[in-house]
Amino acid sequence: MLSSKKHPLTKWLLLLACLSFFALLVGFCFAFTPVHLADKSTSELQTPNEDQTPEAPPPAILPTTGTLKVVALGDSLTRGLGDSSGLGYIGILKQKAEKARNQSIQLSNLAISGSESGDVVNQLKQTNVKRLISEANLILFTIGGNDLFRQSGGIFEFDLEKLLDASTQLTINYEAIVKQIRSINPEAPIFYTSLYNPFGDTEFKQESSTHVQEWNNEATTISARYPNVLVIPSYDLFWNKEKAYLYTDHFHPNHAGYERIADRIMQAIK
Repeated sequence: MLSSKKHPLTKWLLLLACLSFFALLVGFCFAFTPVHLADKSTSELQTPNEDQTPEAPPPAILPTTGTLKVVALGDSLTRGLGDSSGLGYIGILKQKAEKARNQSIQLSNLAISGSESGDVVNQLKQTNVKRLISEANLILFTIGGNDLFRQSGGIFEFDLEKLLDASTQLTINYEAIVKQIRSINPEAPIFYTSLYNPFGDTEFKQESSTHVQEWNNEATTISARYPNVLVIPSYDLFWNKEKAYLYTDHFHPNHAGYERIADRIMQAIK
């Protein structure tokens, strides 16, 4: 006659089988349940802390005697569009730097309003432009706002996919710009003022914010591959302050906005 009592080994096997089945069931449920893990860096990008100012970059090594030759390239930001005084950040920077350094500055502003990154790539092939860059002690440029704003459809037809495509091409062109400038002039510091959000005063502010900051991070990564190239951050200068620092076109800085950019650049050239 067989005993009704189960062997201890059998009990353990049954327990193990139950645990295995339970683990499989939990795993199956998770496989069909969307899990959203917040990326810390992305979350921080969307809502920068207004009280946190990026660390001041180390001052560039510039000649302290003689005339300082500065070449500026880029788009309407470097032309100063939106500044009622007509100075823009370049003009304000020139005044501040001459006073702080007690040194005259020869400025060649080659920026063209409306330029996109591809336009600057082509401009750098011009003989006169290459000559001025080769003689410069400091090279400044802005680019990218028009690429992202226009190619994504602007205010009225904003398309996130187009914004991402524009950012991809901007990345390619940005590296070409830095590479060309550095090949023309191997030594002069190159300052790129990165983007504030060109959609910051529109209904697409939140939707575009992360992607603009991701582009700025990409510019920093590319710049680090080349010697003496510095990215000057401007995003925090305008975040949630667009009404105070943007011109009436909601895109370009006003005089106060340009002055903030100039002050930020001054931290790197004192």
